[in-house]
Amino acid sequence: MPSRILVISTNRERAPQPTVPLGAAWVAESLLQAGFQVRLLDLCFARDALLATQNAIAAFAPDGIAISVRNLDNCNFLAPKSYLPEVRLLVDFIKSRSDARILVGGSGVSIMPQQVLDFLELDHAVVGEGEHAAPLFFRAEGAEHAGRVAGVVRRSKAGVVEAGGGAASAGPFITPRLHRWVETRRYLALEPVLPIQGKRGCTHRCLYCTYRSIEGDSWRVREPGAVVDEILSAMRNTRAREFEFVDSIFNEPEGYLEILLDEILRRGIKARFSVSSLSPKGLTRDQLELMARAGVASAVITPESAAGATLAALGKGFDEGEVHRAAELVSSSRLRALWCFLMGGPSEDETTLGKTVVFLNRYLSDKDHAFLTTGIRIYPGTGLHDVALRDGLVETGDDLLMPAFYFSPQLTPQQARTLLDRGISSPSRCINLLDTQAPVIGALRRIGTAVGLPTPYWRYTRFAKGMSRTR
Repeated sequence: MPSRILVISTNRERAPQPTVPLGAAWVAESLLQAGFQVRLLDLCFARDALLATQNAIAAFAPDGIAISVRNLDNCNFLAPKSYLPEVRLLVDFIKSRSDARILVGGSGVSIMPQQVLDFLELDHAVVGEGEHAAPLFFRAEGAEHAGRVAGVVRRSKAGVVEAGGGAASAGPFITPRLHRWVETRRYLALEPVLPIQGKRGCTHRCLYCTYRSIEGDSWRVREPGAVVDEILSAMRNTRAREFEFVDSIFNEPEGYLEILLDEILRRGIKARFSVSSLSPKGLTRDQLELMARAGVASAVITPESAAGATLAALGKGFDEGEVHRAAELVSSSRLRALWCFLMGGPSEDETTLGKTVVFLNRYLSDKDHAFLTTGIRIYPGTGLHDVALRDGLVETGDDLLMPAFYFSPQLTPQQARTLLDRGISSPSRCINLLDTQAPVIGALRRIGTAVGLPTPYWRYTRFAKGMSRTR
């Protein structure tokens, strides 16, 4: 039975900012608690990923290796880039240096495990949560038994992925203890915020979304006291005083937001918070006021469109009236909002996109910004895949491992760009994916952290754009 497990976080993308490997740390902590000797190799800041891996294998001599793949690609319709060729080089290198049992996982793998296993030429992947599946996989006697662990899928000789022991167990939450596994100071030097996850899963069926494949189709809420304990532990062991709730939707299920923030207030936590996903649906003034009292300073709000036809086509579960109502509440609150929109979804045309432009001009206050994404990444098993097949944008045999995108046949990207450029009255407060790749953005983050500029750093986008134009 393997006793030494090396966990490798393969994500090396640093734009718009490097992402702390929370999932890999969670798996590493679960393996440690299961009795294994564990090391986590985070390749994000490694100058030479292969050399860092070689040194870790030589020093630790692992019996098992858990490889975490966060994203398959950058989801950028305008400049697509797959991360998998680099991961394939790493996997081939690992196999040339070690006979350790290998398990690959992470959110990217959970979306399409068969395609990833085939591309990487690996035998076993964990789908969904890895904290409970990984210890069982590495504890199993022999590869045959390892492949029967719940949550693990295996690639047969015929190249077909077979489910081992069914769906992954959703057992009790553990605390990931990021400071034990990750060199947090490297991340905090670029943005002084650490991630916190208070719950997992999602009950919605948005047309394009993969959360249900990654985290499950029901809400799983952590005990609020445990979440606050994790925040306090991070404050004691790192320089972090700001935290981002990375839950799929922070204001669902009903009552969750209130219970968690009430606990933060009850415990007297002196920290600053942000939210990575807030839904317009059901948002109330009382919730926004509670967020302000608890220290929540900013949130990413994800309507994806301000047009009823597009919202219905995307399966968002709310209409444009709800988006407008939420915007009125947010604009009159202390919360800084980054509104996210997907350009070119099903049923998108000049009329629906025009409604989003009107929304931006009317509701985007001086303290708020918008993030505009052109095209939507198509993943198998989603409703968007079915629509793309219907519209002839992909073929039945396409494995979709390399980036493939949906853009409405009723509109061209150039038409959309022209409408946005001519219609938006405050373009300096609108961000697109290409903006996030600009070198000045990274420099702004480093300078902002060094001098203590208030977060979120997207609030300074207009200044960064101005600096880019003068270079």
